[in-house]
Amino acid sequence: MRFDVLGPLEVVGYDDVLLSIGGPKKRAALGYLLLHANEVVATSQLVEALWPGDAPSTARKMVQNTVSDIRAMLAEHDRDDCFALLTHSPGYLLRAAEHRIDLLEFQQLARSGRQALANGSWIEASDLLGRACRLWRGDALVDLTDAGVDWPELAALREDRLTTLEDYFEAELAAGRHYDHLSELDRLVSAQPHRERACRQLMLALYRCGRQVEALDTYQRTRMVLAAKFGIEPTPELRETEQAILRQDTALAPPTRQIPPVQSRRPADPVVVAQQSDAGEPIVERKLVAILTVAFELGVADRKETDEILAELDAAVRADLSSAGALVLRSTGSSVQAVFGVPRTDEQDALTAVRTALAIRDRFAADPLRVRLVVSTAEARVKLTQTGPEVISPAFEDCLRLLWPLPPGRVWVCGETRLGTGHNVVYTHNPPSALWCAWDIRPDEPMSDDRCGQRFVDRDHELAILREHFDQVARHGRGRSAAVLGQAGMGKTRLVAEFVRTVQMRHDPVQVVATRIPHRGSMSTAEFIGELVVACCPSLSRSGSATTAEAELATGLASLVGEGNLAESLTHRLLPLLRRHERASSTEENLSRAPDALADLITAAAIRRPLILVIEDLHRAEDDLLRLFDALAEQLRSVPLLMISTARPQLFDRGHCRVPASTTMMLDRLSDEAVRTLWASVLGDADAAPTPELTERISGNPLFAVEFARQRKHDPSPARPDTLPPRVYRAIAAELDELPAAAKQILTSAAPAPDRIEPDALASALRRNVEEVRDDLDDLVRRHLLRHTTDRTGYEFTGPLVRDVAHSQLPASARPRREPDLATPDVGKCAAHRRSRRRTAEQ
Repeated sequence: MRFDVLGPLEVVGYDDVLLSIGGPKKRAALGYLLLHANEVVATSQLVEALWPGDAPSTARKMVQNTVSDIRAMLAEHDRDDCFALLTHSPGYLLRAAEHRIDLLEFQQLARSGRQALANGSWIEASDLLGRACRLWRGDALVDLTDAGVDWPELAALREDRLTTLEDYFEAELAAGRHYDHLSELDRLVSAQPHRERACRQLMLALYRCGRQVEALDTYQRTRMVLAAKFGIEPTPELRETEQAILRQDTALAPPTRQIPPVQSRRPADPVVVAQQSDAGEPIVERKLVAILTVAFELGVADRKETDEILAELDAAVRADLSSAGALVLRSTGSSVQAVFGVPRTDEQDALTAVRTALAIRDRFAADPLRVRLVVSTAEARVKLTQTGPEVISPAFEDCLRLLWPLPPGRVWVCGETRLGTGHNVVYTHNPPSALWCAWDIRPDEPMSDDRCGQRFVDRDHELAILREHFDQVARHGRGRSAAVLGQAGMGKTRLVAEFVRTVQMRHDPVQVVATRIPHRGSMSTAEFIGELVVACCPSLSRSGSATTAEAELATGLASLVGEGNLAESLTHRLLPLLRRHERASSTEENLSRAPDALADLITAAAIRRPLILVIEDLHRAEDDLLRLFDALAEQLRSVPLLMISTARPQLFDRGHCRVPASTTMMLDRLSDEAVRTLWASVLGDADAAPTPELTERISGNPLFAVEFARQRKHDPSPARPDTLPPRVYRAIAAELDELPAAAKQILTSAAPAPDRIEPDALASALRRNVEEVRDDLDDLVRRHLLRHTTDRTGYEFTGPLVRDVAHSQLPASARPRREPDLATPDVGKCAAHRRSRRRTAEQ
């Protein structure tokens, strides 16, 4: 077992199962003992920490009972004898192994990193300090501080965390990696404007990036904060940095040779990795891709005229495909073919392909040219080379043969593509063929997915927490915020939608504003605020002429905040942020005014009626948007507003950014009974239930349960019952493609191996340093793709589907046995083979 205090207090047992700790006093006592692990804590000290200034007469007896409970928990779960809670005059001593408490591990890494920094070993210092910073999951014991705990030790820990972060930046800048940390340093200085060392580091990074005006502006902002708040001038070191920038001192120049990062914080693009590979070997993978084929029927007799028309059509179609993120592979005669999902898989590849096909159809709807389009989901062999990706699949020829007999002017898709797009596309079937005709895209409304019509199961506790937060908002008129975290498919949207539905049934005067960070491509802060304004104003249409935008906005704002000067002022300030307005832009002036205008809008709206603001998929937000939401959460604490954000856990991997939340909840897997209930509701049969093998594969994920049930409903007796539904495959494959190249290589290399992953054997097979392999394995544990074995010396996959998808991406030459090439990866055979092997061993 291990204890984690650098974030919410967690006790993790074997198999990475979170253990129940108990009530507030027991949590507080355990937290305080962990803060002083391997130190004697006097009983009086513990009493004061639990009951500051007002201890009951039975306090010492209550402490003894609490200590007894903690000892019982250690006796039950501490199999390795790494912990002991001893009675030691004048109190207690929690003896603990250093590697079993994240705080002790952090302190050891920070000490070693600072020593390496003092010795000038930049690479070693960066590695150690970076690992120390990544142990933090939020403020230390944040669940206790939210409940009112305010110990001096926690303030000291916050300071130690910031100092370690500054040490890390110091090592990174010394290694010449100033470009990599501009946004992180900017966030740190914005949040802690009085930290002069961080300010100096930001100034140096900006100067080295050729942005010396911004570097000098950073100095002036810090100088003004110090003068206004403390009445002091900057330190001589900070003033000297400013003077050095003014005279362009050569001492500020970066190292002549940049040292490559020890571990990238953000996943590297596979194409870039292939181009930078020293071995010269291209990366080869099997992938599930969406193939879009476009063909024109010209009917033009003149050869020269035909060539010119084809060239124009090819250019127009290629432009549409490229802007949608497709990889255009070939042009053959009057046809063009492209793939979605190369080099990286995206969960929305199939939907993006169909949306692009519909856009091409509409582009040529009034043209005498006859256009045919088909979208097919197929397996392809992808080779990532220095000249670009190469995609090989027999499906390209199959699509061309399929295309010409079809009626023109329509978008046709295969059954796998239809299943992969869910409820987002309007289809009609075309019997007796297996194809479906796509007609239109349903709006991508926030808090809406095709599982919202299914049974709401096994989330009553989380629903009660959100209800309690809103009741507090409505009762006390003060703002609160909540973050709902979970892996892909865990039901974040479904939970929030159910919460909003129940609140609207219970509270008549409540407003709901929901928005979602878009897939693919970035959106500026000003543009996103414009989208949020549209969400706030129901009368504001997304189409129409620019001349109607002002009138619609004024009407919408008046309904929210009332008529008067405030509505007129907000109209003037927010109008330039609307995309269709003639003055719409993301200029510096509009960007600087936008956050305050948005805060004023939400404040005025919430004062009239309690407001629920939902921001979905926050993990997709750029850094400036994260800062905006963080600032909003702080500004709006005095108004009746509940701000809910949904995100995936990898948001915490982005440096020291945090989810703006009063409370954070992580959605865990559903129970097997809940999975059976979902399965029965999709199939419309109360007695229907997945097999035990399929229940194991679903691993409590609601999306996986629904998609497997839909697959069964679509084809009750499939020829390959273990075939993965496309949406399930893409959800996992997209997460694997976000991994750093070294970590993904470890995952795919371990997939065909026995159930237990041994770091030494894996390092030997990959010809890598075993410590580096262990670091990558631990990173995969943090990403919930692997977990420690019971004895904590090995690793294993968290679920069969993760292993199956990783195995499916291996090329045939890298597999221990031959598998047939399938239109959809037959990844289930991996799990079936392992179960058969285990049954044989047991017998």
